[in-house]
Amino acid sequence: MPNTRWLLGQWDTLQLHNKIGRGERFRKNATLSPTYGNLYHASYPNFVGMERLEDIYVHGVHDAKQLIHVLRDIQAFIAINHTRLPVKLIVIDSIAALFRSQYQTTPADLKRRSKMYFKISGTLKALANKFGLAVVVTNQVVDFIGPHDGVNAVRLGNLESLHTSRRRVGPALGLAWAHCINSRVFLARHQQSVGVNSRNAPSPTISSQTHRTFDLVFAPHLPHASAEFVIRKECAVGVSW
Repeated sequence: MPNTRWLLGQWDTLQLHNKIGRGERFRKNATLSPTYGNLYHASYPNFVGMERLEDIYVHGVHDAKQLIHVLRDIQAFIAINHTRLPVKLIVIDSIAALFRSQYQTTPADLKRRSKMYFKISGTLKALANKFGLAVVVTNQVVDFIGPHDGVNAVRLGNLESLHTSRRRVGPALGLAWAHCINSRVFLARHQQSVGVNSRNAPSPTISSQTHRTFDLVFAPHLPHASAEFVIRKECAVGVSW
């Protein structure tokens, strides 16, 4: 899917002690993101006369503490029913970016960071339970350094290892964040060389093709599953061979 863009920062003037004020301020500072276009209208013909994706909002967040404040405002925004359609999805892209430079690697900072992980995940789960919505949090990957097999090999959920772009990788934020989430999926991308036959060419032409996979790493209610998909201008769709 196209990258989620969290735009517009600066929430210093939020009316944090006024529930209605928070909702109004959130709507004024959040920016609409018209990304689906005709696909949206085809799926919801009753809304053709409306501005496309009028009820999708994006907002910039620069650090973990600011995210906590923004989540409180989102709760107020949903509670006072500002949107014509019920809010059913919150996307955070990405959680690792919020911790990249805010904390050091000292034991005290690692403890504070772990505490913040659980505070963020607890707030998101409370929103999901209260309003019946889904939460998707994207994470980043880091190069994996460690044994590849044997008794000391590291296993990630249903998969023995994660690979993308010819690299063995692991999820950022470590086990502390892994304990905060209910399910994890892994999106991988690989370049493949494909031979294309042409009538005018004496031999097949070699071209590069992007191969994308979706893997369910772990979930309490689902078995392991994997699928291939392609990203088109309108959306991402699954493919079968």
